[in-house]
Amino acid sequence: MEKGEVLGGRYRLEERLGRGGFGVVWRATDTTFDRQVAVKVLLPEHATDREAVSRFVREAKAAGGLNNPHIVTVYDYGWTEAGSGKTPYLVMELVRGRALSDVLKDGLPDHAKGLRWMRHVCKALEAAHSSGIVHRDIKPENVMIAGEGERGKVLDFGIARLVTQTVRLTSTGNVVGTVPYLAPECWSGGVVDGRADLYALGVMLYEVCTGGRPFRAASAAEYMYKHLEEVPPRVRSKDPALAELIARLLAKRPRDRPADAAEVLELLRTVRPGMLRPDDPSPEQLRRRADRAWQHGVAGEPAEAVEILTGLVPDFARICGPADPRTLRTCHDLALWLARDGSPGAAVDLLDELTQVPGAAPEARADARRDLAHWQREVARLGRGRARALSLGVLLGGGAAGG
Repeated sequence: MEKGEVLGGRYRLEERLGRGGFGVVWRATDTTFDRQVAVKVLLPEHATDREAVSRFVREAKAAGGLNNPHIVTVYDYGWTEAGSGKTPYLVMELVRGRALSDVLKDGLPDHAKGLRWMRHVCKALEAAHSSGIVHRDIKPENVMIAGEGERGKVLDFGIARLVTQTVRLTSTGNVVGTVPYLAPECWSGGVVDGRADLYALGVMLYEVCTGGRPFRAASAAEYMYKHLEEVPPRVRSKDPALAELIARLLAKRPRDRPADAAEVLELLRTVRPGMLRPDDPSPEQLRRRADRAWQHGVAGEPAEAVEILTGLVPDFARICGPADPRTLRTCHDLALWLARDGSPGAAVDLLDELTQVPGAAPEARADARRDLAHWQREVARLGRGRARALSLGVLLGGGAAGG
């Protein structure tokens, strides 16, 4: 194919955009509608390969029947003369953006944005699966980030199959798909349904969150072993729900994964963005330190408890979130030990702020109001005690305190 060539008497090739394993993608002009489109042309070396041609045509038919803002729209397909035979081409929506694989080469994206892109992939998969289509090659190269980084769009349904079909080897004896993202059942010849795409989504979500895949291998055989047998390290997310979701998506058995993309989408919507640094303590480690502080207080050492908890609250706020129940519980504990360490006035101020934290659970507010009423009575009876300059807003790093 050359610049200026017109395919089907309609699509004028303007600029070569890239080359994949099976085709070359061109920016082209649809002269009928005077619009910019993307045209994928099967590589000449595959034009005589019946399997490659059928895969290419299957992409047109699979994606052409889907209508979703997070799936690249297929407009048309046809055949063009090439050498001594004909070569198929596919006409698609021209997406102005970058492949997620290219975005990841620049380093980890903003975590909130990355999660939003993964929600968009879920919406695309939900639409495909509800139409009876499994993508079977979900990976960063097949996700375009468009709209100035605001929208993810899935492309390349070239190896899609109906959900009832089983995995089959290609004529060369290789499994179909991209090995770092292939679910265990794709290697073992099992029945493949939408949960294989969810496994690949789990690999991609792991990559978006950590910058690396859950498995690294030097060969397809090594990848096969790891996908079938190894359990990857859990991601270190500020929200444990994200680590749990990724672990479920990467479950070896399809029945242990979420039921469908709609379920994954709802779970992702509730995840609080944020990843831990390598040297950050986990929420569980922070909770154990808070428990030790409480033991100091119970042992008659409230000053020790106050000192430990004053240093812990900012870490809880940064790692778990200012309105997280564990953060607010630690603030509440700090107020109680302040009161017992001779500063009931400071405790009252802190408890009063806790009753007003936006997003706090109702039970946390109720507990704070109960203890606030008690220590207000004590202050009225005995005075405020020693002054302490402790503001909830400062403790939480300027986060969620106040109206």
